[in-house]
Amino acid sequence: MAYEDLREWISTLEREGLLSRVKCQVDWDREIGSVAREALNRNGPALLFENIKDHEDTWCRTLFTNSLGSRERVALAIGLPRETSFKEITRVIKERLSKPSVVKVTDRGPVKENIIKGDDIDLYKMPVPRWRLQDGGRYINTYCSIITRDPDTGLLNAGTYRGMIADKDKIGVLLALSQHWGHHARKYWDRGMEMPVSVVYGWDPTLLMVSSAAVIHPGCSEYEYVSSLRQRECELVKCETNDLLVPASAEIVIEGSISPDPSTFVMEGPFGEYTGYFGGMTSPKPAIKVSCITHRDNAIFRGAVEGVSPHKWAESGYYCACTFSAVSWNLLEGIGVPGVLDVWTDNVVNATILKVRIKKAYRGHAKQVANAIWGSGISNYAGKIVIVVDEDIDIHDHEAVEWAIAYRVNADMGQVLFYPGTFGSMLDPSVPLIQRNIAKYGQGKWTRILVDATINWDLEPQEQYGGKRFPPLATDIDPEDEKKIKERWSEYAII
Repeated sequence: MAYEDLREWISTLEREGLLSRVKCQVDWDREIGSVAREALNRNGPALLFENIKDHEDTWCRTLFTNSLGSRERVALAIGLPRETSFKEITRVIKERLSKPSVVKVTDRGPVKENIIKGDDIDLYKMPVPRWRLQDGGRYINTYCSIITRDPDTGLLNAGTYRGMIADKDKIGVLLALSQHWGHHARKYWDRGMEMPVSVVYGWDPTLLMVSSAAVIHPGCSEYEYVSSLRQRECELVKCETNDLLVPASAEIVIEGSISPDPSTFVMEGPFGEYTGYFGGMTSPKPAIKVSCITHRDNAIFRGAVEGVSPHKWAESGYYCACTFSAVSWNLLEGIGVPGVLDVWTDNVVNATILKVRIKKAYRGHAKQVANAIWGSGISNYAGKIVIVVDEDIDIHDHEAVEWAIAYRVNADMGQVLFYPGTFGSMLDPSVPLIQRNIAKYGQGKWTRILVDATINWDLEPQEQYGGKRFPPLATDIDPEDEKKIKERWSEYAII
């Protein structure tokens, strides 16, 4: 099923027993972030904070978070039974994102119930948390979709990028020119223009799933793929101060523009990032100058505590694993890489490590897989390490993948390859700071690795094993022996 808006999604979670309303007063300064993190660490429910310090009488008084913080909630978000496995969730997302659907543009919607402009704009009227002690400020852009338009083609883009309140009408942003909105920004700035921007907070959860997944969308926007994922057309409405389109039933939309003029830059950072570490040094960065806020009556702010480390996942660990895997799978098929059977990135690494299962057809097949991923826009933050295995290895099984690496990989036979000097995440703490200077380089710098854990076709066939390159498994029981012991199993009296 599709969700008409954030409120229907909240109602569904409450009906399923997957939502807690926090009615006692909580502080926006670190307490909300700490509660959200602890709830995630305990595999707890989605949270709706209804009594936030300093926001008893502001136009936005409530905050919703953690709604995609479990496998079962990700399944419900795309209309699947809550017991659906990650493997099946990924397959469904792959199929739905294999082709775009349609959108509908309307001239009205609940997001227009209130329109704020001029001196009335005050971002501090929203219950935006300072999520952690070390965060540089109150991060408003955590769980949001930022809308921009290509000035050449007119096509829209929806992406998820961090942003911190710098003033009552300014949001400092980490804008990498290697990302899609960075491509748009460069085009506007080369024309001597500011880039129009709109930020969507709170709608059907599929919008965030798509906008954070580096979907390749020639000829359309992410909205058409959201329509496909949610299996209902997106209903969009034009913004008040620019020509961008946003969901008509969104909770809150902030409109504004970003200037290339360094005199307009604001201090931003650091922030607890998806890597599980703090990332992005405090420095002057471009800012969204807010020109308008539209919002529903009794608007609900949507935010998320970010950062994933072993056994401590954020929401992104749950949904990004599925969406990045699905998008990478479609990419490989779309450019003609044959025999791709499955793609998966573990929840804790947010696509930095991608595992691909193939039906190997020729020598060099695994290298083709890695090069296809590395040559795409997906690789901004994904595919630092690519592991390719044969069809008999389940990439959702750590034990199986590690076994393949242990006994099918011989590094000096070309099965472990390094691809240095590529662009990569500017938030990866393993990269020297000087190489992560986005003002100088536009993005970070990675040496990428391919681990080809498929059976090496350069190995000689072994006659004693029927001409196969690898011997048979010693852990299998001969069928005749297996039949015999099954017939006699009760006689063995093995408890």
